[in-house]
Amino acid sequence: MNVLISLDGLSHKLFAQRASQYVRNGYSYCKKMITTFPSVTFSAHATVITGNHPDKHSVFDNVVSHAQTLERIELYGDHDSLCNETLHKQTIFYSLAKHGLTSCCIHWPLTTGNPYIQHLVTESSSKKKLQESVSVDEIDKEALRETIQAIESQTYDFIATRLIGYDALSHQHGKESVEATEYLERLFAHINQIELSLKKSKQPYNLLLFSDHGQSDIEAFFYPNEILAQSRWREQAAAKQIRFVADGSGALLFYSSLDSQQNKEVMDYFRELPEVNQFYERTGETASVYQPVGILDLNHRVCGEDIAFPEQSKYTEMKSLHGYHPSQVDEMNGFMVCLGDQLENGKIIEESRLEHIAPTIAQLFQISHPCDGTKINDVIREYK
Repeated sequence: MNVLISLDGLSHKLFAQRASQYVRNGYSYCKKMITTFPSVTFSAHATVITGNHPDKHSVFDNVVSHAQTLERIELYGDHDSLCNETLHKQTIFYSLAKHGLTSCCIHWPLTTGNPYIQHLVTESSSKKKLQESVSVDEIDKEALRETIQAIESQTYDFIATRLIGYDALSHQHGKESVEATEYLERLFAHINQIELSLKKSKQPYNLLLFSDHGQSDIEAFFYPNEILAQSRWREQAAAKQIRFVADGSGALLFYSSLDSQQNKEVMDYFRELPEVNQFYERTGETASVYQPVGILDLNHRVCGEDIAFPEQSKYTEMKSLHGYHPSQVDEMNGFMVCLGDQLENGKIIEESRLEHIAPTIAQLFQISHPCDGTKINDVIREYK
């Protein structure tokens, strides 16, 4: 049995403070897992479970837009515009099913309707079950219960679970706030229960824990659509020919139906603003209708929102966020620790990437999984 646990939002820098106790207990430790850009939950989790880059799986952010209509689409709740067969067939779940292996998936983004998962529990279904005003602690406890039940049933070859509590509390209170820090203790207690359940099963197992991205506290807010509405592109912005989309992030996707010269002029204009680190033009080839023209990367500690007056009032309550380019803001990157029968004991490696997790899992099962990533040989005992 192979079990993959996502600890949403926990930076490699924060985890390093407790990494030694995991190494002492036999875990191998990757100090830094390079995340996606933008460094956000949905893009990172799609990369982990497929082993592909965003150009291939088409999950560019938590919020995207249709490239032609410029309709804003939030992916929360597993939006069916992207949660489709094209994405499902890229996942490790599909490769496992092709080889007659079974999967259980709990609270993982963009898995709704995936026919290659034998037992699927979405975050949205758990919220409905627990009622609307449910706390993140209750959501994670539900994920923990489902995970332990799946382990104890010995029905599934692969289990993938995401725990959301730390990420949510960091956004609300700050990455090292009392609320977020105290929750970390509960989070790692959950991990201990999962490890204990695996040991009690008396079956061979591999347990992989990783984080998808880190967090950074906020000092200022930035509203690029509001700037467009007051610029020489105000008519195009009003006609929805051009827009930025994001949801409290260090980066915003840029969509436009204007010609390439006009887009270049917009990018050059924003590059000169003091809040902006870089404006990356998208050059990757993809058939996706959700591919942006560019990605606006903000300076560290600047939070980008896509709202514009009079759409709604400015949002100023978020305390910590992510999204920045991981090569510019190092705390955006995550980590990985792993323990098991096929894994090295106490091995430490400096760096790897999220897209390497899916092919590593495939290697543990001795199956093929075509993707952009490659297996992390340094942590695998049996196949070095």
